Amino acid sequence: MTILSPDFLGTTKSKQAMFRFGETQFMHVQMTPAHTSQAVALTNIMHAAKGHWDYDPQDLEEFRAHWKITPKMIEEHPVLVISQEDRPVGFARIIKESPETALLDCLFVLPQAHGKGYGVWLLHGAETVAKRLHCTKLRLESDANAAPFYEKHGYHPTGSRASAFKRAKAIQLMEKALTAQIHEVREVDLILNSTAKWSFAAQNRQDISQNWQALIARTPALWDGKVLLVSSYTFKQGKFSAELMHIDYSAFLAWRDWGFPDKQSTNLFGCTVIRSREGDLIFGKMGENTAAAGQVYPPGGNLDQSDITPNGKVDIIASIARELEEETGLKLEQGELGRLLVIEDGPHVAIAQILTFPLTNNAILSKIADFNANQQEPELEEAVIINPLPTWSAITCLPMPERSQHTC
Repeated sequence: MTILSPDFLGTTKSKQAMFRFGETQFMHVQMTPAHTSQAVALTNIMHAAKGHWDYDPQDLEEFRAHWKITPKMIEEHPVLVISQEDRPVGFARIIKESPETALLDCLFVLPQAHGKGYGVWLLHGAETVAKRLHCTKLRLESDANAAPFYEKHGYHPTGSRASAFKRAKAIQLMEKALTAQIHEVREVDLILNSTAKWSFAAQNRQDISQNWQALIARTPALWDGKVLLVSSYTFKQGKFSAELMHIDYSAFLAWRDWGFPDKQSTNLFGCTVIRSREGDLIFGKMGENTAAAGQVYPPGGNLDQSDITPNGKVDIIASIARELEEETGLKLEQGELGRLLVIEDGPHVAIAQILTFPLTNNAILSKIADFNANQQEPELEEAVIINPLPTWSAITCLPMPERSQHTC
């Protein structure tokens, strides 16, 4: 269970950017939700990609005649499209099949755009979509040519079926669990590199500014302060170590909105997993004055300037305590501290403090509601009860949000 809103690309709008993906620099590449007007272009991509392989010409002719992307298909289910210089070069379509399972209905990239990382970007985007649809599993049906690509990215075979194409190998049925990786952590060592510069922000300065103007037009209370982003981290034998750098919050939100194109960076944040006397979890629904309005998270937030100690270390426990009090009015010392966890999920890593209160669900909700009633601009719209977990191993249901800095 991933508790996120269904707006699968957050505040992504049509925009252009120049950024570095791995070691390859792309000019004016974007990933956005597809528009119905792109149906013909996406159909052409699908046909070209399928024709790249050495299939029987008659089979390909029948495929082109019967397999098309229609405007209705784009309207009914999420479709991600990558465009280069405003020209679509690849797309993926995701269908929610059941409360737990999503289907990667298709993923195609133009043959001339192969080898640039677009397929990986679309696959990661599709997984994010599935999580925001509250699914814990993404399945797909791959022809033999593409199966090694999916295996490389964590998909395992669950069966096969015959291909409709003559002399083609069997279609591989594959799936991947979308739960985050969760480990207990004994020590956290975070250090600030005050001289580090984020190349993504430097390369995309103008587009970041345009994205920020669009964001504050919708949410004027946002503040473009300094936050901390992880440039590298390790997790070995219970010790989590990371190096962080200063970045502008506007650059962070652009990175988020554009589908996390710089894969070398990681969003690290701290959060509190509030547990009631009944064993339920208490999360918060973000308020309208925040960049994550309507989404449901454990109380927490980005690391910022105030978390830096005089010796250059970053105190994430102090951040966890501050965010808990700012969002709920509760304090760490009011409950029983439990395990400290590191939760890894793609571009996000959370350090999560388990905190059990000797209070009922209703008592905790009442305290948070009373606190919010006395705030001019509360960060939470309301507190939300998450039903009991059978064991702590089931804490994999925790979401990994694009955590946001709130009002100043």
